[in-house]
Amino acid sequence: MEHLIEQIAAHFKTEVDALKLEPIQHGSQQKHNVCRLKLGSMNYLLKQHDITTPVVKAGYTPCEIESTVLSILHRNGCRVPKIIWKSEGSHALLLEWCGELTLDAMAQSRSASTLKPILQTALMELCRVEYVFAENTERLTPYAFRFDLGRTLQDSLEHGRKTLGYFCRSLTSSQTTHLDTAWTALSNRLRTAPPAFDSLDYQSRNIVISEETPFLIDFSSVGWDWQERRLVQYFNSIGANQGNANFVSLLNRELVNTYAAWVISHRETCSSTEIAARVDSHHLLFYLSVIHQILRAVAQPEASESRTLLKAWGDLKARYNSALRQILHTDLSDDIYTAQIREIVANRGSNQQAE
Repeated sequence: MEHLIEQIAAHFKTEVDALKLEPIQHGSQQKHNVCRLKLGSMNYLLKQHDITTPVVKAGYTPCEIESTVLSILHRNGCRVPKIIWKSEGSHALLLEWCGELTLDAMAQSRSASTLKPILQTALMELCRVEYVFAENTERLTPYAFRFDLGRTLQDSLEHGRKTLGYFCRSLTSSQTTHLDTAWTALSNRLRTAPPAFDSLDYQSRNIVISEETPFLIDFSSVGWDWQERRLVQYFNSIGANQGNANFVSLLNRELVNTYAAWVISHRETCSSTEIAARVDSHHLLFYLSVIHQILRAVAQPEASESRTLLKAWGDLKARYNSALRQILHTDLSDDIYTAQIREIVANRGSNQQAE
């Protein structure tokens, strides 16, 4: 990124030597396309997009997408980085510094109870961003990725069902029918829910914390997906490349009920019970899919995907047990179908181990 320094120095009307670049770490990995830029006592985030060719039918690059989206969100009062300077030719953005401590990292070192104010604020920011996207859907549609949300959900459902099959290898015929009924109900609920237009890069690393205030980052890909899936992935810490980290769910019934109340006030006319059941179902499916990844990595250790997973997650047995605990103990609604699936896993899966 050194070649950008002259342009940025000219923007600030200062000498090149006055600007200093510092790397940014995410766990054990150094981010290669972002860094901190220091000018005196001021900090900025310098980001250069890796993909420099158009990625949507309308011909926009990731840099152009993120620039447009951030401008609209910031102008509408969302807690996102303000654009200080940009170079479309270099596919680079200089952004307001919002900190480098992510919710993902913070969840690994602090209890959920001490994070409560941050989580509540972050939840309302997610809702505010959704609202602004909805208000600007027509303008932002040309920037949308052709993301096959139906296929993605179907893949997750197939993986989740395979995981249940691993847990429940000795079910009777009637028990299998019982499980299939619950799984069909869960699947239909998720398939028929209305999607929302928003970011397609949703993970707890994309919530950064500055002085206990959360900001949302990374809007270089946008499109349609289910908001409840976004919520689950924003509020679950994976802790990849963080040493002895493990899975941490930051969702609880209070947060889910707050989210559900917002949805029925701003997006849908269904009951808050239905919204909570969707979140619960996506959360359950998320960790069933995680266990599917672990089992596949254990079964095929030489595959490149398995080696990548092992490097990022470390001890897969510990990861397996952590994901299983999330399935068994994170009940976010009173939905009978997710409760039935958890009960089956509790009765059949608690003695299974990743081998």
